[in-house]
Amino acid sequence: MHGLLLPTEWLVAALAATVAVLVGLTFVRRRTIARGEPLVVCAVREDGASRWNVGLARYGASGLDWFTLGGMSLRPSRHWQRTRLEIGPPRLLAPEDQLAVLPDAVAVACRCNDVAFDLALSPGPYTALRSWLEASPPGFNVNVA
Repeated sequence: MHGLLLPTEWLVAALAATVAVLVGLTFVRRRTIARGEPLVVCAVREDGASRWNVGLARYGASGLDWFTLGGMSLRPSRHWQRTRLEIGPPRLLAPEDQLAVLPDAVAVACRCNDVAFDLALSPGPYTALRSWLEASPPGFNVNVA
C-alpha cells in the first residue's frame, strides 16, 4: 500500500510546485509591467465586437498601454498615444455586458488615430484616466501660461 502512495505524493508535489511557479511568474510579470507607474484592471472591446477582453492598463508619459491579463508577454498588446487619445463620457454597462472582474465598471467610448474602441473601468480609474488625459504630457505645451 505504501508503494501506491509514493507516486501520488510526487504528483501532488509536482502540481503544487507548478501552481507556485505560475503564481510567482504572474506576480513578477505584474510588477515588471507596472514599472512604478499606475496599473489598473480594465477591459477593452473593439468597435463592433460583442466580447470584452480583460487586461491591465498602464498610464505612461507617452500613452496608455494595455496588457492581456493572462499570458507572460511583457510587451503591451495595445498602445494608444496620449496626445491622440480621445475619450467620451462614462455610461453604465448594459446588463449583458456586466463583467465579473469589474462589477461597478463604466464603459467609455474611445478613439485613437481614427480607431474606435470601448474601455470598461471602475469609476476611480476612469477619473484617473480623464485627469491623466487632461494634464499636459511632459514636454508638451510647456510654455503655456
